Amino acid sequence: MPGKKFAGAYPYCFLVMVFMMAVLLWPAAQAESDVRVVPQTVRVGLTHSAPQVSFSLRGAYRLINANTGQVIAEDREGHNWTVENAGGLLHVLRDGNRMGIYNGPIKAEEINVRRSILSGHGSLLQKETLSGAAVVGMGGNLQYLSGDRQSGLHVIDGRGQINLLPRGQLNLVHLEGEGRVKRYRGNLEIRVNGDGLTVINELPIEQYLYGVVPSEMPATFPLEALKAQAVAARSYLIAQLGSYGSHGFDVMDSQASQIYRGYDVENEVTTKAVDETRGLVLVYRGQPVAAFFHSSSGGFTENSEDVYSDALGYVRGQKDPFDKNDKYYNWSVSYSAGELTDTVNQQLKKFMRPEEYHIFAAITDLQELERTGSGHRVKKLLITGPDIDGNLQRITVYNAERVRMALGLRSAMFTMHKELRPDGGISRVTFTGSGWGHGLGMSQWGAAGMAAGGYSFQDILQYYYTGIELLGNYGM
Repeated sequence: MPGKKFAGAYPYCFLVMVFMMAVLLWPAAQAESDVRVVPQTVRVGLTHSAPQVSFSLRGAYRLINANTGQVIAEDREGHNWTVENAGGLLHVLRDGNRMGIYNGPIKAEEINVRRSILSGHGSLLQKETLSGAAVVGMGGNLQYLSGDRQSGLHVIDGRGQINLLPRGQLNLVHLEGEGRVKRYRGNLEIRVNGDGLTVINELPIEQYLYGVVPSEMPATFPLEALKAQAVAARSYLIAQLGSYGSHGFDVMDSQASQIYRGYDVENEVTTKAVDETRGLVLVYRGQPVAAFFHSSSGGFTENSEDVYSDALGYVRGQKDPFDKNDKYYNWSVSYSAGELTDTVNQQLKKFMRPEEYHIFAAITDLQELERTGSGHRVKKLLITGPDIDGNLQRITVYNAERVRMALGLRSAMFTMHKELRPDGGISRVTFTGSGWGHGLGMSQWGAAGMAAGGYSFQDILQYYYTGIELLGNYGM
């Protein structure tokens, strides 16, 4: 019957139309081998071998056994928590009272609601932590109802701009350690590590950068320099994600990765620099780069292979006329023979294995063997002297970074003046130099000089990193 025939056809035609629209609107597919996931969060190692961990929570959290998903407790009242290693298990106490023993890891997790806001053409404009509902105003503007207590309210205006409304109470972890309390955004995870505990802060990448940029660059530097620092730090992070995967986290909070001091150092200007460069990274030949940076170049940057070992096409040395400061130029360090010996013995431990050298009883000579491509940094150094068994020892230190480490200096850009004893041995040595740091990639003082001269953060990054592209969406 005609009526029956068309009644069955309508749903069918509708499904075909939906399928065709999906095909037409779906983004062009990448080859399977090219598919990459946009990173959302980072796991930061704060402590690696703590005997116990004490913390409190501000805002809305739940404590869970991450191994099973079991909710141990919800905390909106700021209780004091302690976690101890109990023979490979985790003993959890709240306000001094035992909550239980768990196989762990134990995780203090924010209680949040996630919302994805789609524009009229179906693209994802924002994925943010929200509580409460959103309403669509005139012109398609989104406005969130009051009541958010987590990360502040966001509004997307008619131009697609995301604006931050006044902030309510943040979720913050208050972590005790080293005689003080440090505050961190996001989640806290505690896991067994041998006889100790590993403490991990998990949080969104951009919030992580809120605590990195002011830790690495003075907030008083010009905004464009701070933006360049934000992009460099973000790029370095993306390139380093998973570096400490065997320990359960991505990066450390120290110079081993980049310095991260959490919520306590956040600053309005540095946060603005992060927000205004959101998702931007440096890419070289299609891959996000480990964007090295340092405090002061001393007037010259270097090729990567002269300072470390690998030749990186985007880290090429050049003259740096923008790095001008009185703080890190023409410094001087002087060691007596005994001070030199003690310094070298302590510093060699940082990069040489015990079987590669013996402790020096004295250092009788230092010889500069080679300089970097710029001609300004010492690349190879010969250290001579008897070891503690009286045997003559000669150790050659290769690459500029190890040279500066071995001597405990700010930079490998130095000249050396030796005062000799009658027997020809060193009685005192004085190093005079410039710069602070390894001299690779972006000089922070140079970035400040460029910004003060009217250059943009894009100009700064293009100057210090050779052949790079600046891409959004974390370079994915």
